[in-house]
Amino acid sequence: GFQTVNGIQFSQWFTGIGIGVDNYRYKTLPLFFDARKYFGKKNNLFAYGDLGYDFALKNKPGKEILYYGTYKFSGGIYTDLGVGYKWKLIKKTSFLLSAGYSYKKIFDKIGTSSPVIDCAPGVACPLDYTKYNYGFGRIVLKAGVDF
Repeated sequence: GFQTVNGIQFSQWFTGIGIGVDNYRYKTLPLFFDARKYFGKKNNLFAYGDLGYDFALKNKPGKEILYYGTYKFSGGIYTDLGVGYKWKLIKKTSFLLSAGYSYKKIFDKIGTSSPVIDCAPGVACPLDYTKYNYGFGRIVLKAGVDF
């Protein structure tokens, strides 16, 4: 995935708003609030937390769903918690490396038709609707630039 976070730092605290593209299983667009707490005299070590909403982008059901007629993906919660370290490169530019745990939730409603039912010509076959609730958790490793 790819993310950008913009915000303000005051003393050992940073807060900002972030947006990204996440292609883990299904493509989504997380929009989130980011908070970081820096530790030590040089503010090198930090802990972070992100909380927001994960918008589902245009996805299609996987090949495991046969004979689908309609589908609608919708978003859900997005969270990310972790720790990291910041190395100063030049002047106000730093390199960041962090590790954490990310979780996103999305929903899918799929309308399928049976291949064994013959429908009359010009008449739409009835659809059976199934709702899927996906929760994707993963360990993340992030690298970034702070300027």
